Amino acid sequence: MKRNTDLASRPPGGFTLLELLIVITILGVLVTMVFGAVGKAKEFAWRAHARHDVTQIVAAVNAYQAEYECYPIPPEQNGAEVTFTTDNSELFNVLRDLPVGRNAAHALNPRHINFIEIPNASNPENPHGGLAHGCWYDPWGPQPGKTESGVYHIRIDGSYQGQVTDPYPGHDEDDDDSGKGGAKAPAEEAPVIHRGVIAWSLARGGVQTYKLIDQIISWK
Repeated sequence: MKRNTDLASRPPGGFTLLELLIVITILGVLVTMVFGAVGKAKEFAWRAHARHDVTQIVAAVNAYQAEYECYPIPPEQNGAEVTFTTDNSELFNVLRDLPVGRNAAHALNPRHINFIEIPNASNPENPHGGLAHGCWYDPWGPQPGKTESGVYHIRIDGSYQGQVTDPYPGHDEDDDDSGKGGAKAPAEEAPVIHRGVIAWSLARGGVQTYKLIDQIISWK
């Protein structure tokens, strides 16, 4: 009687090499899909968290302005736009009523009002969200070689004109030219946002660009 070659090549109670390879391939695809789904879910959660944070920052600054009829910046900075890009600790010292730095002896918050509650970062040496060394970090945290990454950026209208410069005008003014011999076109006024304070996160990119790509912003 003719033997079945497939059965003959199959180890007793085991699998053939081909079957094992198929199973391993399927498992690899499933693992890749699971990790991809987890990564997308984490990114979605981080973005939602950052949106909440920038909204809270703007609300706190506006609450301070309503209370004191000025913004939480030193008097010598009045008359100019003030932007926090690498260190926002001085701003949050004032909003949290911490008597340090420029708010020493509660100079900028004499009524001792806590305008915002910020959780501490779980790992101060590698903060991904929360306070660390006085700064409020976004969920992506600081990234190597990207000096402005990680911290929430805030821009305040210290001139009290009801507007601030748009950090994402959509183009680099240095790249503008007339198209003839490379001569620059006449300079245009920088785009503005008609708000007294804005806040944003550079998100995963971690670099300030001229175009709005995937950053988290408070004004849209």
